[in-house]
Amino acid sequence: MTQDPNPHEALASIRAARADLPDGGSSIAYDIFYGAACGLLVAGQGMPRPWDFVVLPIALAAFALMIMWWRRKFGWWVSGYSPKRARWVAFALVGVLIGLMGVSLYGRHIGPDWLWMVSGGLGFVAAIVGGRLWMHIWRKELAEAAK
Repeated sequence: MTQDPNPHEALASIRAARADLPDGGSSIAYDIFYGAACGLLVAGQGMPRPWDFVVLPIALAAFALMIMWWRRKFGWWVSGYSPKRARWVAFALVGVLIGLMGVSLYGRHIGPDWLWMVSGGLGFVAAIVGGRLWMHIWRKELAEAAK
């Protein structure tokens, strides 16, 4: 492409760049790592001491490592809240995870002491499903914007 491209060249370049987007939503390893980090964050709220203090920095470090890995591999990062339509999936997922954290805390203080395992497992599944749904909506949003 030249320094001053004509509109057709510029549009073709944009479409080519969007077509080459990495498909992070279909990577099983990424999904499992993301789900594990979210599940650990949820479960940690109901774990007995000192494990609740141990798992929180591990889960947060996992999120930081995921972002650093993505940036190093692809050269960019998109926040879950940036895309206009996909952000609502992120908001819904946060709501589900916060609700599951409440279930973990309930189990820790009132309910059965094993409830953190159930809520952590549900957080793992919710994160994978939510992440895939977010990626699907984001890709659809990008495809529509390219038209």
